[in-house]
Amino acid sequence: MSNKEIFKTLVSSEKNNTIERNRERIKNRAYLRESQAIAMKVLDKLDELGWSQVKFAKEMCVTPQQITKIVSGKENLTIETQIKIQNILDIPILASYYETKKDVLSELILKTEKKYSPFETVNDDNLISNYQPGKLMKLDYNNLSNEYTVYQSAM
Repeated sequence: MSNKEIFKTLVSSEKNNTIERNRERIKNRAYLRESQAIAMKVLDKLDELGWSQVKFAKEMCVTPQQITKIVSGKENLTIETQIKIQNILDIPILASYYETKKDVLSELILKTEKKYSPFETVNDDNLISNYQPGKLMKLDYNNLSNEYTVYQSAM
């Protein structure tokens, strides 16, 4: 096709799909970015857990090839697949993840809020050394004395 013919098609009165094709490309680019972000979250979590993609495939009840597509960041994931990933790896993918976590934490705080008793007042230097794993704790900071009061749950 010559330059003249190309120019005529560009300025012709005939309807072409250039705008629609560009919109579709832009939309697909946004999906691809989201898919790549999910892939990175999955890969980071698998690394943190020490899981192989094969083990993750077994947990997801899918083939290893499907996991390869997911972690390549080129797969258009269904909501069902996103929820499975989110639940198995306990990573945020959908906005509902934060809403669910917020509700669970709010309920836990309400249940334990009145069960706290003063444990120890500490300064910034030895705060971390007084942490007791497995105990629910909350901190109140006093600006005047530059000290934290650590409250340990009675549970």
